[in-house]
Amino acid sequence: MERGGKVFGFERLKAWREAMDETKFTIEEVCDSNEIARFRAHDDRARRNGDWLQAHWDKVLPQARGRFLAVAGQEAFIADSPEEVGAMAATAHPEDDAVLVQYVRPALGPRISAHRW
Repeated sequence: MERGGKVFGFERLKAWREAMDETKFTIEEVCDSNEIARFRAHDDRARRNGDWLQAHWDKVLPQARGRFLAVAGQEAFIADSPEEVGAMAATAHPEDDAVLVQYVRPALGPRISAHRW
């Protein structure tokens, strides 16, 4: 049954099952030592970028509020769009394929979330 654009009861369950059927993924075991080394190197670069951001967050935060922040090669980049900040990071550090990109909220203070009925 549908009321006001919302689906209830068995129809909701049916819609959920159909959505789950559409979501498919494959898990593969990787045994190639070169691939494993490449994955580990990527993880190390991502960890270094994340650690750098944590250590320098207080210096980066004031100018990053309300903008996008990227960290590549343990260096911060700030821009108004994710495409722009990603391009800046890729140009400066083309070897770093573990670039962190995130939006930094502009407002200080609490963030209140409420359920809408």
